[in-house]
Amino acid sequence: MVENPPIKGSPLYTGEFDLQIRAPLRCSLVYLILGHYSVRATRLIVKNGHEIHHNAIIYAYPDGRSDLIVASDPIFREAGWEAAFMEEARAKPAPREAGKKSEGCDMERSMRRARAKLRRLALANGFDYFVTLTLDPAKIDRYDGAAVTKALGRWCDNMVRRHGLRYILVPERHKDGAFHFHGFFAGPGLKAEDSGKLIAGRPVYNLPQWTLGFTTAQRLYGEYAAAVGYCCKYIGKQEGQRPLGRWYYSGGALKEPEKIYADLEYRAVEKAVEFSIPGAKLKICNNFMEENHGNFDTKVAQSDG
Repeated sequence: MVENPPIKGSPLYTGEFDLQIRAPLRCSLVYLILGHYSVRATRLIVKNGHEIHHNAIIYAYPDGRSDLIVASDPIFREAGWEAAFMEEARAKPAPREAGKKSEGCDMERSMRRARAKLRRLALANGFDYFVTLTLDPAKIDRYDGAAVTKALGRWCDNMVRRHGLRYILVPERHKDGAFHFHGFFAGPGLKAEDSGKLIAGRPVYNLPQWTLGFTTAQRLYGEYAAAVGYCCKYIGKQEGQRPLGRWYYSGGALKEPEKIYADLEYRAVEKAVEFSIPGAKLKICNNFMEENHGNFDTKVAQSDG
């Protein structure tokens, strides 16, 4: 059974099945749409392109904050929908040449996406400490990116499995080229010891479980979003270079913010950063509801956890 009969001339998109196919009847059609037909399904849902494409995404956080990305055109497609026919599918971009680095506008977009993703992860997950991790030259070559990456991955994996660590870490290089990290930690098995030092009148902690060098950790207090913004600034701080080849590392049981597709009047969004991408203009507005006071005729399309 097909729900929502398509409008003639509109691109078609198929959604999820929830019924079991018991016979090979019209298997070729199922294969064309899904790429395989060994599926459990009962119902094929078809929607027109205008029903699943929207010009805005709102990210909602547990503390009531929300961020907005709004485009001049409906370029955002709801998750879980694929083009029903091959000619409607968008061509995939050519893979980047091996070893080639982003430059110019590509680098700016890459940094912007990384900062936005880090912000969303940090606001969607309550972290306890802002941390700085340095490396002991007696234990590891601080200048060897491959060795540092391998050691960090091993340590983080062990802490996640054994102690429930949740983390976001942004790599940075000292002026002499040595690597270190800034970011957020939380977890039921994370240990912190008072170092006896104070910064701005608040205690500084050491993390004895960090076995690769030295640490400082401060409990997060006050305006949490300000601390998140401070950490985001480390991305791209070093002339657009990716230390260790990545903007940041993250792991543990991290949650994604609620993602809401919506349709908004582009010109009505104020107090936003505006820029262009191929094919559309974009505005990004952090703390969307606070900055714009929720005064929008908003059609909310779908919410994904």
